[in-house]
Amino acid sequence: MHVHAFLATRPELQRLLDSGTTPPPGFPLSGVDPVNLASLMEIVTGGRLSTDSTTPAIEEAVLSTGAAGPSIHRVPAEAVEALGNADASERARWLNDWAGGNHQPGDEPERTLEALATLAGRRAPEQTLYLWVMNEL
Repeated sequence: MHVHAFLATRPELQRLLDSGTTPPPGFPLSGVDPVNLASLMEIVTGGRLSTDSTTPAIEEAVLSTGAAGPSIHRVPAEAVEALGNADASERARWLNDWAGGNHQPGDEPERTLEALATLAGRRAPEQTLYLWVMNEL
């Protein structure tokens, strides 16, 4: 599974999907799937979003070209808000919780968290944080 995080407005989504299989500008996320992203969303919201409730929300495509993809998925607004407002020490605490204290500087969990936080912090009021998902064949 290839996952790419990006910012867009709702009207832009269909155009992006129609443009082909190349993800829009943003950040590639390595080693993630809806379940572990949902667990991160639970951590960054202090448990206000649970993994059990967030997994289906992340798995549900906002738009899709079919089973093989690509598909576009929305990151919950409450998680985007938390990610966009977090400082470095808060992100470090989240990373430690998410990776179970078993991570190295610059590894996949850290890159994923920093990419999501960077995009969330850059978003304009009309933009939402989305995931572009392409299943491996």
